[in-house]
Amino acid sequence: MASELQPGDVIQDTYRVEARLGQGGMGTTWRGVNLTTQDVVAIKVMTPEIALVPKAVELFRREAQLLRKVQSDAVIRYETTLQDREGRLYLIMEFVDGQPLSHYLERGARLAPGDVLRLGRRMAGALAAIHALGIVHRDVAPDNIMLPDGDIGHCKLIDFGLASNTSGTEASIIGSSYAGKYSYSSPEQFGLHGARVGPASDIYSLGLVLMKVCGLKVPGEGMGMAAVEVRRENVTIPRDAGLPPALARLLEAMLRTRPDERPADLQKLFAEAAPVLERAAPARAPRRLGLALAAGAGVLAAAGAGMWFALPYLDAPAGSRVAKDAREVLAAHDPLEQIERRFAAGDVETAFASLMALANDQACPPETRREAYLALGRMYDPGSFNASRSPFKAPNASAARRNYQAAAELGSAEARHALVLLRE
Repeated sequence: MASELQPGDVIQDTYRVEARLGQGGMGTTWRGVNLTTQDVVAIKVMTPEIALVPKAVELFRREAQLLRKVQSDAVIRYETTLQDREGRLYLIMEFVDGQPLSHYLERGARLAPGDVLRLGRRMAGALAAIHALGIVHRDVAPDNIMLPDGDIGHCKLIDFGLASNTSGTEASIIGSSYAGKYSYSSPEQFGLHGARVGPASDIYSLGLVLMKVCGLKVPGEGMGMAAVEVRRENVTIPRDAGLPPALARLLEAMLRTRPDERPADLQKLFAEAAPVLERAAPARAPRRLGLALAAGAGVLAAAGAGMWFALPYLDAPAGSRVAKDAREVLAAHDPLEQIERRFAAGDVETAFASLMALANDQACPPETRREAYLALGRMYDPGSFNASRSPFKAPNASAARRNYQAAAELGSAEARHALVLLRE
């Protein structure tokens, strides 16, 4: 077994390890130095133990392949990939001396409209660069936007461990290829609108990030898997929110629930809004958040602490209790029986996630999908709603009808009867 890296270790006579920056599900990120150029770098290392997991190696190598192609100052820069004699894999990247946007948001930072515009235009450029190569990030969120020295104008999009270069063909949150975090995931990542994840998915996620930096409540934030219901509707910015109308309209365009109704050219959208927003705000230097909020805080690596795995309706790193439980349920000989056991044990989130996965999995037997839809209908139905068996705070007749209808189309007489009762 390979020994753990230590400060002072030299990788292939080229990179000296200096300090640990973070621990993730796939390994550790270190600050290091290129001994030839004396440039500071971020070194993401996968341990041999994790390297035994084929999916982990695939994600690690894919991140390197994707980063190699991107040429944008708004996207983290890739340097090289290495493997040492002890079997460890390394991803060497640009190091950014700063904190992620989430660091500032957690401390109450909010941006004025002009700074929201700067952040949005910068990230729109990053997305344009990756989308032009057929890459979909799939996890645009505050913790994946780094601010060098707190400088919004030089922020960078990071962590491509979950990115896809098969735009539009991923199976979504309902299937095994789901990526992304609940609070900033697009409707299609929840399986809506054909579950086709593409460039428009990143645009939606960025729209939610910009809502957050405006100080607005993000629809579905903190709701976990229950956010699927909120994401069915177009987002409307309250007119009393204090945002300039041009900015409100821009965000609403990005946050259309249907992917084909979102702007295809986000850079153009920001360029058109810029003159109006810049006239509405007094001229001043771009906001530098770090000076006000990050005094004394530790420095994080630009590459983040690691990559994430996720299963249907899960937002958990590899190895978490919830992720393991969901895998067990879906792999069981009788998943419906296992789901009922989860309900009985009070593990509602795992049970609900597994039901959604079964209902939407076209590879499942029709009778299994039928029973899953029927169970979901009961969870929403005002006549059978039980707060102890649902992740929702209240029943939802519309959602109940939708699931009952799907069960009825698969031959459920009980679902047809339930639909009649809901109409009475």
